[in-house]
Amino acid sequence: MMSIQEVARELRVSEKTVRRMLWRGDLKGIRVGGQWRFPIENLAELLPSGGTASAKAAPAPVPHRAVSIRELIEIGGIHYRISGNTPHEVLREIVNETSCIPASARPDLFKSIWERESLCSTGIGHGIAVPHPIVPLWTPRSDVPSCIGLYFLEHPVDFGYVDKEKVSVLFLLLLKTLQEHLRMLARLVRLLREDSLRTLLGKVPLRAEIHGEITRLEKAILPGAP
Repeated sequence: MMSIQEVARELRVSEKTVRRMLWRGDLKGIRVGGQWRFPIENLAELLPSGGTASAKAAPAPVPHRAVSIRELIEIGGIHYRISGNTPHEVLREIVNETSCIPASARPDLFKSIWERESLCSTGIGHGIAVPHPIVPLWTPRSDVPSCIGLYFLEHPVDFGYVDKEKVSVLFLLLLKTLQEHLRMLARLVRLLREDSLRTLLGKVPLRAEIHGEITRLEKAILPGAP
């Protein structure tokens, strides 16, 4: 969740402009303790899929950073038959299922992911959710790589999203910096607008099919994709 000041910095506009966007309905936020807070994915929709405003103004390479959605998914893995009857159970299961997350990091990571989900649903529609830790409050550890995990649930679970459709597919985002998170979230959301990818995910396809379709779409519709 981001404050008005953080949103203004990322979009490179004034705080007054952010408030104006909020009143017009261009930017959706929620009240937390009397203060406006903005889910990261809401901000990502305002950014070009190539990256964030601040990242473009002052690029800062990070060692060992994957540069495509496919590479991030290769690190996080594709996982099937994830059990759980509630969002809490499902999110705990995906953290435990992801082998690139050390066991010692899992309790704090799950706590941050669940705190974020408790604020408002990370569902994005069409039976898909994109859970992630509270950014930037969760401090990434050197032994947890930047990655995106893809998970197919054993049965759909209600994540409380406004379209009322139960979630059956999750993408867990674990990125090292806020800028990287915003950039990759914007790219992922753009890919998930494509009917071909959503249809494929609905069939619970093989890993090779998923990697192939994401590679094709990244090259076709995302600027600067490898």
